[in-house]
Amino acid sequence: MQRHDQIIIKRARRNSHEAGHGGAWKVAFADFMIALMALFLVLWILAIVDKTERQAIVAYLNSSSLFDQASGNPFNTSTSLSPIDLGGEAADLSSHDAAVTVTSFYDGNGDGSQTDALVQGTYETQEQLKVLAQVVEELAKQVSAEGNVHVDVTPQGLRIVLQDDFRQNMFHRGSSELTPFFEDLLLALAPIFQKIQNPLIISGHTDAVRYSGTFSERSNWELSASRANAARQTLIVGGAPENHVLQVAGMADRAPLNPEEPKASENRRIELFVLTSVAARMVETLFKGPPANDDGPVIQQAREKAEFNQPVIRQDYIEAS
Repeated sequence: MQRHDQIIIKRARRNSHEAGHGGAWKVAFADFMIALMALFLVLWILAIVDKTERQAIVAYLNSSSLFDQASGNPFNTSTSLSPIDLGGEAADLSSHDAAVTVTSFYDGNGDGSQTDALVQGTYETQEQLKVLAQVVEELAKQVSAEGNVHVDVTPQGLRIVLQDDFRQNMFHRGSSELTPFFEDLLLALAPIFQKIQNPLIISGHTDAVRYSGTFSERSNWELSASRANAARQTLIVGGAPENHVLQVAGMADRAPLNPEEPKASENRRIELFVLTSVAARMVETLFKGPPANDDGPVIQQAREKAEFNQPVIRQDYIEAS
């Protein structure tokens, strides 16, 4: 009897899970390591900076974009105050400028209920200046700018201070270009100056961060004067009378609000000084002086007193006798 051997071919079935043993896991692991490194970097930054610097970093990151030309090119150091492009010195992150874009709240002609309550004329007494201060403070609350507007009543008039805070800065870094928030704020204040007849002084102030001579020939004097003039132009566009502006001055860093920290952000500001008539005449006298032929009673008394106090020699006394 013939024997037949049966040939059996056994085929092994491939398991589908073996396909996962390729190189895809390396990509996922690399992403995980990058995320972990970013986490440690953030924790390290939070550990070495104080509260003010953290607020400045948040404001800078919230407002900066490579696609926003208004905030400047981060790789352009021509206008930088330091070779390290941090908007100031490397150790002072509070000097960052942040261009914050907000929706304009100036949508009218300034004849609303608040500004319409002002009586058109000159504000001279302390009581009148206090009423004007209340109108400015109420306007600041309406536009969410309480932390950026400070008002003081002085014997010479009303002092309105517009300054930076950790959320938004008034000007772009190293320039006199107003950020949209403060541009709208000045436009909202303009109808108030249209109501009152008091002369106005506008002064610009910077912090103590110096320009580097390698990158720019400008100084804080030119910068503060340009910023004050930019504020003047914005007020005029908003309706403030141009002939009410008595003086536009650049103070650089000579009058800091915070002398203990001359590089702090609150020292960067614009001041609007509403003068009384007496204070305005004093300022005009400093620059114009009295007329050549004006012998008023005060000048005449001073001249007579000076002549009376002059020394007299004996010969003149004998001749007079």
